[in-house]
Amino acid sequence: MKKYISIALTSLLALTMFSCTKKADIAGIEPKLPNLQLSSLGYQQSSPFTLTTVLQLNFGATAKVPVGKFILEVLDGTTVVNTVTFPSWSGNDASSTAKVVNHSISYSLQDSNYPNVQVYSGSILLSLSKLNLAFDKTYSVRASAYSATGDLVSKITQSAFFKTIPAPVVPK
Repeated sequence: MKKYISIALTSLLALTMFSCTKKADIAGIEPKLPNLQLSSLGYQQSSPFTLTTVLQLNFGATAKVPVGKFILEVLDGTTVVNTVTFPSWSGNDASSTAKVVNHSISYSLQDSNYPNVQVYSGSILLSLSKLNLAFDKTYSVRASAYSATGDLVSKITQSAFFKTIPAPVVPK
């Protein structure tokens, strides 16, 4: 009889331990999240790249404030080689014209359990030919996301991010 009581109690204990669901403390966690945070920067294409490549960068971010400009710097070591400025997180860069698009940025909002936090999944189309890069070099990239008021900034740097190579020679 003791054996059956022990088995029943053990079973009951196991059921209560594994049937509980844990819910996140949304009200407690949300205030601790940063107001603006770039969380990732990467790409899915295979490096090295020719200077004619249009590189698609992907980024992730969270924001509890309205977002403003987005700046991308291409670095050779610690020297800034070129800066691409996007006035907003959607559209063309500041150097583009109505007829010529040099670089573009876009995003989509992702679902979030936090009512006051926007979760961004974005992409940047970066035309390497417009950046005055040299071939056979390795470049780093620094992304800076700004709030709409400009007083908050979040930066992320990827060192030795991509390498350039000469364009293949096409036989005549």
